[in-house]
Amino acid sequence: MTPTLLLFDIDGTLIDTGGAGRRGLLRAFREVFGVADIEVRAAAVRLGGKTDPAIIAEMALAAGVIPADVEARFAELRRAYLGALEDELLRGDPAARRVLPGVRALLDALHPRAGVWMGLVTGNIEDGARAKLATFDLNRYFPDGGFSSDHPERAEIARIAHERFCRRAETRFSPERVAVVGDTELDVACARANGFRAIGVASGGVAREHLAEAGAHAVLSDLSDLDEVMRALELAS
Repeated sequence: MTPTLLLFDIDGTLIDTGGAGRRGLLRAFREVFGVADIEVRAAAVRLGGKTDPAIIAEMALAAGVIPADVEARFAELRRAYLGALEDELLRGDPAARRVLPGVRALLDALHPRAGVWMGLVTGNIEDGARAKLATFDLNRYFPDGGFSSDHPERAEIARIAHERFCRRAETRFSPERVAVVGDTELDVACARANGFRAIGVASGGVAREHLAEAGAHAVLSDLSDLDEVMRALELAS
């Protein structure tokens, strides 16, 4: 079969961490910049579909932290975030953390399939992405990907992921055989910017109609119907 590359978003597509990522960032801002009321100041900052650098910039703006200070202390902020994230993933409410419907069955079905490669395309920095997936033992499905630690722009992250897998597989995945699976209109946009198929999944809170309006080639409520997902991925036998 023609080689196929499937690039998955993480939050809202594969897993729900129960807000661990947001809490980790807020703790990091308190620790590094001393913003005691960061929860209130950054309450309106939306995380879904954005890259970590973009989220940090918006939180800093809301908190009154100037860009030069963020840049100067970014490495410190990153360390604080990763430490807080790992702690939140361990101590948060276990009932709020879950693998989203159908994900394990889908990954188990795709993993052994000849000619199918699976990777990540996410706004998380790589260490954060891996920490989140490790909580659910999902890293083993994804040998590589594109992360916001590679580039702050999501379309470029998808391009980087594609290039990495072309090298890894020693083949050229044609754009029409690359699919991005994600839960926001920003995932759809990054796929279309690269000529990839966009599969919208309404499991992260963005309505199906909004994903369709953004240009998704297929829109699913979630990943629980394996046959439906395979058809959307153009892998139905």
